[in-house]
Amino acid sequence: MLRYIIIGIIVLSIFFGLIDACIGCCSNTYHSLFSTHEEVLEAIDEGHLSKAKELLPDAKESELYRCALLLIEEYIAIDDVKNAVYVFERITPDHYLYSTADYTKAATTMLYEALIKNGEYEQAWKYHKLNHEDSTNPANAINYYSYMTDVLEALCKKGQIRDAQEFLDDHVSWFRKNVDNNEDGSNYKDYSYKRMKERLLLIIDEYSKGDK
Repeated sequence: MLRYIIIGIIVLSIFFGLIDACIGCCSNTYHSLFSTHEEVLEAIDEGHLSKAKELLPDAKESELYRCALLLIEEYIAIDDVKNAVYVFERITPDHYLYSTADYTKAATTMLYEALIKNGEYEQAWKYHKLNHEDSTNPANAINYYSYMTDVLEALCKKGQIRDAQEFLDDHVSWFRKNVDNNEDGSNYKDYSYKRMKERLLLIIDEYSKGDK
């Protein structure tokens, strides 16, 4: 009889041990799913951005993009554009989905402006608004003109007139290649190579006059 009692106690101990383990597992899962985004927000609020970046991938999807946008904004505020880009490209790689369009628009606008400000002009074009998903499509002529205008003004405001001229010379050929020499370019004659070069030169000329 004593033997059966001992065996029963052992069995019950194992049973309740398994229940405790399951409860703990469920509790951790619940915490991970429903509290991580709050921890991310708390870390951002306290200025612990590295911790927030580490926690962010575990945030539930409905909160992920809100938290990511806040983190990108904070990184840009401290002039850490590299980590801001990392959050956008690596932690939220699904930013191209229709469901994340608002997040993508807000994030790319901030990244574009920050990259222009930091003089990272080549990378900035990647985050400029496009009318067509193919960046070389002539429909994006107005976007490329806007991009070049932003870069030239940024350089000229810094007094880097020669760099502005070099940038224009190196990049204005985009219009010849993608508008003048593209069969669909006839719909965008206002953005021909000749017209764009003339307009963009006016920006440099205007700042050059101020230096004299």
